[in-house]
Amino acid sequence: MTNAPAEGAPGAANGDFDASTIKTVAFDAYGTLFNFANPDFHRAVSVILAEQQIETDIDAFFETWVGSYGKAAVWAEDRARIGGGAGSDHELNGPLPAWYSTREIWRRQFGVAFEHYGLSGDGEAAAEYLRRELSQVGPYPDAHDTIEALARRGYLLALLSNADEDFLQSALSRGRLRFSIIQSSESLRAYKPHRAIFEGLCLRASCEPHEVLYVGDSANSDVGGAQNVGMRVAWVRRDERPLPERLKQPDLVIDQLADLVPILCGAAR
Repeated sequence: MTNAPAEGAPGAANGDFDASTIKTVAFDAYGTLFNFANPDFHRAVSVILAEQQIETDIDAFFETWVGSYGKAAVWAEDRARIGGGAGSDHELNGPLPAWYSTREIWRRQFGVAFEHYGLSGDGEAAAEYLRRELSQVGPYPDAHDTIEALARRGYLLALLSNADEDFLQSALSRGRLRFSIIQSSESLRAYKPHRAIFEGLCLRASCEPHEVLYVGDSANSDVGGAQNVGMRVAWVRRDERPLPERLKQPDLVIDQLADLVPILCGAAR
């Protein structure tokens, strides 16, 4: 199945996308399958501040918290030493940094934000709150039916997420989402967008990268990371933010998971 090129229109495919070549469909988790995206993190941070009886400008604190990821994440030491931000070649292809958990990254993020505003918050308790939230979050309404339709069509289904095993597995169990392959940043000891995590998935799936369609909502972690190793990419555009100019157009741009079904299930295989 080949569609005409499209300039980021939801449900559209680039002209050279041939769905019949796809053997594995792999999904990001949060913001793609599970209904927890940037506004939900904002809400969670608001609750954390309220529970800790911290009075501050919530919007400003949240922006600082988001922005502190670069100082708290596994890439922080490398960025400070050699430079390069999100999507840099070093982050995509360089030596893997030491690994630590998503929960630890959150704890460090809160520490940076609390220090920035001179607040005596509890980063450990804040990180634990997020862990509990992400372990209980439900899938988007069309997630289950989309997964089941692709499974019936014979696709190998995989999940690849920047997440800790405990809260990811809990959310999958609660959401009744079934995958043949489940890999996380914890199981692979690496984080998207680094090529190691995507190549690890291809190895598990016994597929060449071009035989895998990776479905995700993050421009940097999902689109850029998957494109870097030669995967085909479906960008779930959950908001109006444009794709960064440094990235090439994804193979598919969809506004809901259900859009995958007519594209993939109608392909001759």
